[in-house]
Amino acid sequence: MSTRSAALLTIPILTVSLLSPVLLSLPACSAAAEQCYEPTLDAAQCDPASVEFSLASTNPYYPLIVGSAVVLEGMDGDEFIRVERVVLPDTEVVAGVETHVLEHKEFVDGELHELARNFYVEAADGTVCYFGEEVDFYEGGELANHDGSWRVGEGDAKPGIIMPAAPAEGQAYFQENAPGQAIDMGRVFAVGKTEMINGQSYDDVLTIMDVNPMDGCDEEEPKRYIPGIGEVDDNGVVLIEYTPGAG
Repeated sequence: MSTRSAALLTIPILTVSLLSPVLLSLPACSAAAEQCYEPTLDAAQCDPASVEFSLASTNPYYPLIVGSAVVLEGMDGDEFIRVERVVLPDTEVVAGVETHVLEHKEFVDGELHELARNFYVEAADGTVCYFGEEVDFYEGGELANHDGSWRVGEGDAKPGIIMPAAPAEGQAYFQENAPGQAIDMGRVFAVGKTEMINGQSYDDVLTIMDVNPMDGCDEEEPKRYIPGIGEVDDNGVVLIEYTPGAG
């Protein structure tokens, strides 16, 4: 693990308007759906039995550089949300594949709500694959449950795609595909846009709409990504700090 200190980019907090609410509604979905869109990307490109993987990071929209970190903040209704995400020096072997570990902490009104270890690895074609997560949820400072934990190779869990190699508008795919535990889908909504995020203008912004079939596909939530940093806007919870990694 490198001990070299990284420069910290601090972006002032500013209220950011969400994408139009019209975009957040799905027209034809039912409760407990198996999928919300017809997938256009095959998760077989993340198959641990047939695909080559590497801990190298080449996908600009989902960099997995050890030590890189982001902090997002914003309001969800009347709750103040803070999210801290960092790529740890640890790795985890899942279904025979060595993966990166990305630690995700979420605080609600200053109290730890979620602590997760997410397992990501890049396929040879640049697709960033999702191999599972270990989740701890807290209530009142006490560990409450591990809901949503899953791992490829356990039960019916299959690998997901967290970021396509070449995002293109209209692509749809499973991000998580662990029936009974965690199912999420993504749809590429916009690519290559110039947008303001927390008072700063960025080029080549990628917007992906997330939706959960287990919640009935009722609403899409926008996430925005920029090259070299990754996720900078999670449904209005936006980037305030970025720390480059050691790569």
